Amino acid sequence: MDGYVYVDMDEDFRKLLEVIFNDDFMKKHTNFDNFEGFKYSSAVIANWTADKMVYAQLLMDNFVDESTEFSTWEEMVKAATDEAFGKH
Repeated sequence: MDGYVYVDMDEDFRKLLEVIFNDDFMKKHTNFDNFEGFKYSSAVIANWTADKMVYAQLLMDNFVDESTEFSTWEEMVKAATDEAFGKH
């Protein structure tokens, strides 16, 4: 299906998301105090507890654009990864 992203959500990947989207990052760059709030608010876009998460890229990007300082989910992930692992 065009426009949809499929992500395997194993335990290691879930832990990585929690590391990169730590509370400091979320408070600094988003309208949320923590990643839990972000996931809760975007639950209509993505099932964060599924073994294989499927989401519409346009919807996720629009949500990120409206609720963070980033334009896209990919940009947010890259920035969080760079910040968490010292590539400022």
